Amino acid sequence: MKKIMFLILLFMLLIPFAFADREEETVKAYTSNTLIQRGDVKIYRIEFVAKANNSSFAIYDSLTAEAGSTTNVKTEGSEATANNSKLYDFTNKPLEFSTGAYLVIAGTADVVVHYK
Repeated sequence: MKKIMFLILLFMLLIPFAFADREEETVKAYTSNTLIQRGDVKIYRIEFVAKANNSSFAIYDSLTAEAGSTTNVKTEGSEATANNSKLYDFTNKPLEFSTGAYLVIAGTADVVVHYK
């Protein structure tokens, strides 16, 4: 009985350390162009909902929309029909940004970004 209690106590003490290095990710919804975060960023998921026909988004490794170009675009997406949505899952291989992550939305859409 003492061994079982000792193992349960040991197990309870070790569990928090097994997940100690995992940071909480930030989840934010956007409806217009914006700087998501400056500097190093990792994006894990993007949820895109078109609120109008032919809406789209792009995320650049830049600090402004003007600095965004075909050479530093990390991902983009679109929907032809209003109220359609799409999930972009990069959990296994996150999108990595070094300058910053800048979101550009064309048309009317909601973009939810999961990042650290």
